[in-house]
Formats: sequence, C-alpha cells, structure tokens
Amino acid sequence: MADEANPTEATTETEDAKGGGSKKILLIVVAIMVIETIGVGAFLFLSGGAPSTASADLVGDPADSPDSLVEVQLVADRFQNMHTGRVWQWDTEVFVQVRKKDADRVSEQLERRKAEITAGVGELIRKATHSQLREPELQTLKRKLATYLEEAFGKDAENEPRVVSVLIPKLRGAPADF
Repeated sequence: MADEANPTEATTETEDAKGGGSKKILLIVVAIMVIETIGVGAFLFLSGGAPSTASADLVGDPADSPDSLVEVQLVADRFQNMHTGRVWQWDTEVFVQVRKKDADRVSEQLERRKAEITAGVGELIRKATHSQLREPELQTLKRKLATYLEEAFGKDAENEPRVVSVLIPKLRGAPADF
C-alpha cells in the first residue's frame, strides 16, 4: 500500500534503474570496442614486420659458356605483300638466337650471303598469307623462317641446327596503296 500512496517515488526509482542500466550497457559496449581496437592494433603490429625483399636468380647457362645464346640480327628491312589484293608494306626485323660457339660462323656466313638470305626472308614474307602475318605469336612465319635458316646455316658438329630460335621483334604492316 505504500507504493500506492506515493506513485511519484515508484516512477523515480524505475527511471534511476533504467538510467543506471543504460549507463552500464554503454560502458560495456565502449569497453568491448576499446578491447577490439587494442587487439586489432596488436595483431597488425606483430604480424607486420619489415617489408620482404624480392630477389630473382637467372637460371641457365653462364654468359661465358659456349652453349649460352646470343642474338644476331638477320634482317631489318621493308617487304611488300600483295596476298590480299592490296599492296601492304611490312616493316620487319628478324633476329636469330645461336649458341655462342656458333655465333662467329653464323655471322661470317651472314656477311658472305647477306643478299641471298635477305631475299629468302623477303620471299617468305611475300608468300605468307595476311592471316599468317597477323598471328599474335607469328608461329607460322617463325616456323617457315626456322626451316629456311636451318638450310642456309646448316648444322653443327653435334648435328644440331646452328639457329636455335627465330625472333621477330618488329613486323608492322600498313597498306601502301592509299
């Protein structure tokens, strides 16, 4: 009955209980957030460490090995191709990779037969279809050039072709009839 006699006292007690409870919950939430921030900061600090350094090692024959590869420029010229019915000019650079032990012999033959080899490369480009000249990796043209150059430069003492691979760093075509 005492509660019924003074209703304002009961209301004040309930508000104090609610206010004290909400303050407790707020303090708990803030404490959890502070602990979480400290935990994340500690994790990042401990797992960060110094930046790692990257290193790369070249694998293969040493530069002074007779089997190391060297590049020899074969041709740097412009050739025409009319396979599409239009005249196309192909600005071309062709290199060959040869073993170091064969480089002198290949260079010597290239000097003696420069016109013949340039004409042979030009003939292959003139005979190639437009799609072969537009291939992303130029596989067909490289294969044809490798076969031609194997005949031109021959094989070494171990019966291996002197030309290891054909590189075509530049093959740009443009219509020439405009």
